[in-house]
Amino acid sequence: MTHAERPPDPSRLHTLDDLAQAFTRLRRREARKGQVQLSVRDLSARTNKAPSTLDAYLRGTRLPPADVYEDLLRALGVRVADLRPWLDAWERIADGRPARQPPSRVTAQSGGKPALLHLSQTFLYRLTGEQYRADTFVGVITGDIRRVRVADVWVNSENTDMRMSRFEEYSISAIIRFEGAKHDDAGQVVEDSIAEELARKVSGRVPVAPGSVVTTGPGDLAGRNRVRHVIHVAAVRGEPGEGYRQVPDIGRCVSNVLVEAERLAAVDSVRSVLIPLLGTGVAGGRLEPTVRTMVESIVDHFTYHHEGDLRVVYLLASTEPEREVCRAVLGAGPFAASSPSH
Repeated sequence: MTHAERPPDPSRLHTLDDLAQAFTRLRRREARKGQVQLSVRDLSARTNKAPSTLDAYLRGTRLPPADVYEDLLRALGVRVADLRPWLDAWERIADGRPARQPPSRVTAQSGGKPALLHLSQTFLYRLTGEQYRADTFVGVITGDIRRVRVADVWVNSENTDMRMSRFEEYSISAIIRFEGAKHDDAGQVVEDSIAEELARKVSGRVPVAPGSVVTTGPGDLAGRNRVRHVIHVAAVRGEPGEGYRQVPDIGRCVSNVLVEAERLAAVDSVRSVLIPLLGTGVAGGRLEPTVRTMVESIVDHFTYHHEGDLRVVYLLASTEPEREVCRAVLGAGPFAASSPSH
């Protein structure tokens, strides 16, 4: 950094105007020789995002999606170890906005995918019927998984080779791997905790059968997100020349995950599990049939196979289309909806 200007204090950011001023100060600190502040074109090169897109975020006319926000901060010299107060600031600004941008808008920065929901919400649906405990729920958690702090177990939608995604890829597997790793002060990974443990556990036994589950520790997710275990389920498989495809029996994947979660509940007081929409990302599984199958498997588990202390199964809905499909499917099932919590 070429400027001695003090960095902005993210704890003092409450509005888009505050954030725009903070971006300006960070750009001044990152300015190259002959610049007053780092140019939008330079930021575009560092983040691989269009200058026209970044300009609206830097001027404070729009709040960037969570993933783009983190990319911007890193490009502006904020270390990974210092990100947490900046992420908290993003949540304050997002929660305080009078109107949200339509999150279903497809954005260039997400590679043509629907943008992440800005707000994290939890919708709970209680199973109705005498055979169910009163404290048994199926839930939907919206938004970025990195903001979830209420689930004891996270599920990772993995391939049949049980090989986690690279850090820079756009997937739940990549996020869990990176956030669970240990980092040095410069934000570089020094211990790839979860991926290394997973590789040890499946060594010499891959590919695994579709639907197989392997449990590892949570790495650094334990402190940041209060995660106690990660269950990796083989929900996609690679096909030569075709990339990854969703496995045929997603219902079996969910059933196996819940059996494993019940085992963890018996030995470690696990009460809740968070499951992403298996195989609907890069594997291209159809959203509505996948959600319907997953919900049916959850209901089947609580109806016929629930013998332990598992209480809540959350589905992760990162985008508006995912949220609406999850709520529609749950709304048509044997549930009584509660009020959403923020």
